[in-house]
Amino acid sequence: MVQRLRHSLPLQIIFCVVLGVALGLLFPNGQMKFASEIGKAVIHWVKLVAGPFLFLTVAASIIEVRLTAGHGLRLIAIALLNTAIAIVIGMGLARLFLEGVQVSALLNLGQVKPPDIQLSGDALIKTFMPQSLFAPLVQNEILLLALMALVTGMAIRHAYGGEGAEKLREIAGRFERVRAVPEVLLKWLIHAIPFAVLAVVSGSVSQNGLGIFGPLLRYIGVVIFGFCLQVFLVYGFWIFIVARYSVREFFRIAEAPVTYAFGVNSSLATLPLTLKALKELKVSDRSASLGAGVATNLNNDGIVLYEAMAVFFIAQLSGILMTEGQMLTAALACIVASMGITGIPEAGFISLSVVVSTLGLPAEALPLLLAVDWMVARGRSVVNVLSDMTLSIALDATDRKMK
Repeated sequence: MVQRLRHSLPLQIIFCVVLGVALGLLFPNGQMKFASEIGKAVIHWVKLVAGPFLFLTVAASIIEVRLTAGHGLRLIAIALLNTAIAIVIGMGLARLFLEGVQVSALLNLGQVKPPDIQLSGDALIKTFMPQSLFAPLVQNEILLLALMALVTGMAIRHAYGGEGAEKLREIAGRFERVRAVPEVLLKWLIHAIPFAVLAVVSGSVSQNGLGIFGPLLRYIGVVIFGFCLQVFLVYGFWIFIVARYSVREFFRIAEAPVTYAFGVNSSLATLPLTLKALKELKVSDRSASLGAGVATNLNNDGIVLYEAMAVFFIAQLSGILMTEGQMLTAALACIVASMGITGIPEAGFISLSVVVSTLGLPAEALPLLLAVDWMVARGRSVVNVLSDMTLSIALDATDRKMK
């Protein structure tokens, strides 16, 4: 049991939740309130490191990936359509079922004013005008970092594209080698997250008692319901109506990658099984490699849906009413953050911390969500795997129809 606890992050988090509850009950009336600052410090460092990691990831992807205009546009259109629906489902369900939920310990924390994208054209342009080239990195402004990474990648492709694909792969490899440093730092910080959970849970239970878990259990149920809607309605449309696969045959073949993703809690680690399943479904190698390989940074519907709901839930917990402009900011930040934080443990939670930072929401709520995140994390991975399979199948089906 000790060995399993040492090597399993979900078990460590569960253990720390139980220990935190015990400490909170042992020291009631806010005696453990100071502990919440420890959790806040860990999340602060995660946000600091995640920004550079995202910039390097997006830039390397733009430098290395080459698509024909037709395939590229279809891939982006289908992926963004599915992602947009995931955001609508996440925020819509949050508005229906989570509105009005609050936790007194998180109210009036003195958070900074969230940046608000105005819906007028001139205000939208000003939002993307940093004071200096390094300001987005210093201030951890996720949308501007993504824009800079995109422009940097395109500029490098234009400058060195004439020297061939090998040269571009070499340059992208240099970006990836630099990215290895913040990646290692993030993995180290992941090991500190159970202690952050212990600190925040003990502080919250000390102040509020066990009632703190009521809103969290409600949140879990709504997130899982959102995952089911995304899979059966959105993916079902592409797989069973557009591509006309048999429901029984698809789920028989998809069982292996879905089960593995649920077990290892990683869509990236499941990629070999995902590609094998797509081959068995007779999806072309080109569509499979584009949908499940090239688009892996763009196609994270499970993470995006979870983040959209979690952002609204954190605002509700803190008594913050989000404007339409802030909802738009949240949607854009969710898409961008999910693109840049892949291939590392707890990628969904790390990208959520970046989104929360972008919106200026209180970081104190994040370790509270992580206390129950292990219940939904595996659902995120399953949705991401099915998202990759759906994108590949949709590309292949539209390919055949166009021909």
